[in-house]
Amino acid sequence: MGQQKNLPIRKWIPGWLGIVTAFMVMIPILLINGTYTGSSIDISGTLGVLNEDISMAYYSASAGMAVAYPLIPKIRPIVTTKTILLSDLILQIGLSLVCAQTTHIEVVTICSFFIGFLKAFAMLEIIIILKPFFSPKDIRSEFYSYFYPIVFSVGQISMVITAQLAYSYQWQYMYYFVIILLLIAIIFILICFRYGKRPISIPFRDIDWKSLMLISAVMLMTLYIATYGKTKDWFDSGKILGTTLLVPILLYFFIHRQQQSTTPYLKLETLKSKKAIIGYIFMALVMFFSSSSSIISNYTNNVLKIDSVHSNGLNLWLIPGFIIGAIISFWWLRLQIFRFRVLIFWGMFCFTAYLAILYFGLTPDGTYEFLRLPMLLRGIGMMILFIAFGVYAVEDMKPQLMIYNAFFLISVRSVLAPALSSSFFSNIIYRIQQESSSILSETVNMQNPLTTLRYDQSLNQALAQGHPLQEAQQLAITTLYSTLQIQSLMLSLKIVVGYTLIFAIILTILARFIPFHKTLKTKTVKTGEDMA
Repeated sequence: MGQQKNLPIRKWIPGWLGIVTAFMVMIPILLINGTYTGSSIDISGTLGVLNEDISMAYYSASAGMAVAYPLIPKIRPIVTTKTILLSDLILQIGLSLVCAQTTHIEVVTICSFFIGFLKAFAMLEIIIILKPFFSPKDIRSEFYSYFYPIVFSVGQISMVITAQLAYSYQWQYMYYFVIILLLIAIIFILICFRYGKRPISIPFRDIDWKSLMLISAVMLMTLYIATYGKTKDWFDSGKILGTTLLVPILLYFFIHRQQQSTTPYLKLETLKSKKAIIGYIFMALVMFFSSSSSIISNYTNNVLKIDSVHSNGLNLWLIPGFIIGAIISFWWLRLQIFRFRVLIFWGMFCFTAYLAILYFGLTPDGTYEFLRLPMLLRGIGMMILFIAFGVYAVEDMKPQLMIYNAFFLISVRSVLAPALSSSFFSNIIYRIQQESSSILSETVNMQNPLTTLRYDQSLNQALAQGHPLQEAQQLAITTLYSTLQIQSLMLSLKIVVGYTLIFAIILTILARFIPFHKTLKTKTVKTGEDMA
């Protein structure tokens, strides 16, 4: 086992230690990011920035990872695995130190982009090493069933660790924690991986830098519009309007350049596959439903008044869902007793059940424990659909196009869909809450017996606590205002969940009858160097 071609280890190193080394590298690479959403409140408070600034930096890392994938085929043949990983991890340490020390969110955003860019190279090397370990027969569905739960679970654990470190110490400690893990990974690489003599000659002239800059600008500008739209009041802002007009122009130049070039940066032929397009669409829809997690965040933070540690800890209930979904997908795609569309139906049904429980269970006097089951169901649905469409999208795709599939897959799943979906939910909740608050406030007057009762209770309570009359009256008014805001928020959450539930029900029914395959069995698709 130690001398498998995919294990670039020294002769005296046993194969199991080579696999351990791969995992030791993979864990910090999965954890690392330019910003950590689990500590967003602490970062915004310390640096004096908006939550949108932190979201922009977070999504920039995924954008960097996406644009890096088309470059990998040009770099891998001329550099050894050990060189790539060592260079990558050392640069990641430097970027993490900058993010931990800087007080400028713009610097963090730039570093985040390059962290994601470097992350792509390291992840692909680790994937190539671990493929035979997870799937000896090189079957894509089997590999995804092992690999995806690990990747998504580490992401959830990262949020919990970040929140705990920010609560117990400072938000910068997450960067230092990841740096320690990166240093340990470097030690493992130096000890276990063999030295390969290969002259390094990076083909700078063969890289289409203009295309790279164009597509990076398009993605970052799109993120900017989605993230800052609400804050800047959308098209009343000259920056948002100008950026919106610029995106299609840059995208046109990018597409034109790919069509005219004999060695394009990105082969758009990938989009000619109907199955790929269907796969990308469904993955975007999965991320749309997953982004409804902002509803739970609003509920736990503003209604239940739960701290960030426990609020992020709720995400841990996604992990058993990921495991269950992976097990279902593994055996379903191996045995193929039922049609593929039945698997998609049950994946969508999990999202429908998740939304239905939220719709009927979100109440002002709800409990934290109630949210565990819907999180579990969401995890199952996410994993089933990600694995299923990850396999489906490449069924009829030429092997040489699969690395470009990774670009579209990451762009849809990790960049555009979550950013646009989060923007949608954030804006719609805010608009409905404002309307509801305006309507409810019309009934808040002393002629309303309920208002009078609540006011008197708050006033008497404040007076009993020793507050002066004027101060007690102000506290009573503040309590009424707080109650009004919670009621308007609950109303907006119910409306948004309700409409999302209707959409999920329609899509679940449609998924049951869409003929994804003409035959009962799906193709056994081999893995390639495109995993994302």
